[in-house]
Amino acid sequence: MGNTKKKHTILHTSFLLIFMTGISSDAISRPENIKPDLSYYADDYTFKENIAELGEEKNYEEVFKNYEYYETIYDEERRPLLFRAYKRGDIIWTEHYFYGDNGKLIKKEITKHGKPEKIIHFKPE
Repeated sequence: MGNTKKKHTILHTSFLLIFMTGISSDAISRPENIKPDLSYYADDYTFKENIAELGEEKNYEEVFKNYEYYETIYDEERRPLLFRAYKRGDIIWTEHYFYGDNGKLIKKEITKHGKPEKIIHFKPE
């Protein structure tokens, strides 16, 4: 009887570890097959190295019903080129990313409500 309880506890613990790994709040979830110049959507995002990264990808119909949602367009190198934040279907702010020959971010242009807000230059490494 003790062996059965021990096996059940091990299985339960293993399941919890797998489940918790899948829901980490800092996880970035890029789509498996990114196609350049297509829009990808999510209902959350994080910043990684000054670039907004989508949370778990969802289809447009899923995110459009939300009060706020986010869109990213990637380039051929799987890097974000454009990030948009929406509220009630309106674009609230946009970030355009520019990369150097080494693949590192060199410039970010931010617009809010369609007006230029800020240009940030990053030092090349």
